[in-house]
Amino acid sequence: MNETKHTDIVILGAGYGGLSCVTRLSRKFRRDSSVRIHLVDRHTYHLLETRLHERAVRESEITVPLSRFLAKRNNVTFHLGEVTHIGLDDRHVELDFGKTQTSTAQPRRIRYDYLVIALGSKTNFYQIPGLEEHAFQLKELEDSERIRDHTEQMFAIAASETNRNRRKEFLRFVIGGGGLTGVELATELAERFDALSEQYHLDPSEPEMVLIELADRILSSLDGKQIARSVEAMQAMGIQIHTGTRVTGMSEEDGRLLVLRNPGDPIPTRTMVWTGGIRISDLIRRSGAETGPQGRVVVNEFLQVKHYPEVFAIGDNALAMQPGNDQAVPTAAQFALQQGYLTADNLRRLVGDRPLRRYKPKVLGEVVSLGKHLAVGWAAMPVGTQLRFIGFLGSLIKRAISERHLFLLWKERQNWSGHW
Repeated sequence: MNETKHTDIVILGAGYGGLSCVTRLSRKFRRDSSVRIHLVDRHTYHLLETRLHERAVRESEITVPLSRFLAKRNNVTFHLGEVTHIGLDDRHVELDFGKTQTSTAQPRRIRYDYLVIALGSKTNFYQIPGLEEHAFQLKELEDSERIRDHTEQMFAIAASETNRNRRKEFLRFVIGGGGLTGVELATELAERFDALSEQYHLDPSEPEMVLIELADRILSSLDGKQIARSVEAMQAMGIQIHTGTRVTGMSEEDGRLLVLRNPGDPIPTRTMVWTGGIRISDLIRRSGAETGPQGRVVVNEFLQVKHYPEVFAIGDNALAMQPGNDQAVPTAAQFALQQGYLTADNLRRLVGDRPLRRYKPKVLGEVVSLGKHLAVGWAAMPVGTQLRFIGFLGSLIKRAISERHLFLLWKERQNWSGHW
């Protein structure tokens, strides 16, 4: 009896790029039992990373169980585990399932015919002395919960501290990085200060929020007018903005932290959150893939890894270039989603021996939250125009974008019923 030959497609990562890829792949191959799809992630949920700042301040639901997307998808196998090795030359990946209470699981090898690398990114501390040891980061669900718990703890401690200078250290919060994540976190936390001050009977004028940015302006993806309006709104919240300032290190002294900067004196604090950049796991570089700035994988116009046409890289992992220039496509959720869907389409074409479609990034806009009920940004409109906004309308558009992402993923279900 002849054994059926299967084609195995492995997707590493269930973030924006990976999940959009696997949901579309499942639909496209739903009638082809010879194709087996494997999704690998170290979590059982899809994280809405663009909303991590919300969870750092309040109980906001920012995860969706993967089972919701994978239910009734008989051609998808989910593998829970940490990717520890990518063997590009012999086409396999290795997973570490970690330890259980009763046994130590051995690494598992998964063979692939086609591979999609969508492992996301890590925080880049740029080897700044003391930063990785002492600063919080905001990349995972656990990070946001640590920040939220720590913030309340600082107010609780300050409530019983009689020394004013020490109390100010507990109530001074420093954020490094004036990009989207840093600004959204700073404004969300600043809005929470009044409620925490009332809860712990503190003077609401005492808490401080300090934002440090190396460039000469924050939110570089916005235009000058929108940046000015954002700065105005943030200063109205009491946020101190220091542009043109480099964080040069962090040190610990008698239990307190000192944020070193140039120019400017050290800032004594008990809370520093670093949002100043990303890097890609060394795991990908060790695989033999050619990498560029930040460790991103060099890909061609179809998002295939150089020298490995059966391997695609998407999202933060891909060093995709803008057509017609030497500028890299930014690391943003909107591009990861586009790349995920395109890669699924191209994998279907590869299996069917048809020509691939080139990647052409489409900029849909940029929206930045300035607290719970305020946002600034722009959205692409027909005929090359843009809709620019700031205020409550912006916050509604921001939420609509997030919900649209989930809607599109849900729509890829084979038997989509139109509701959750």
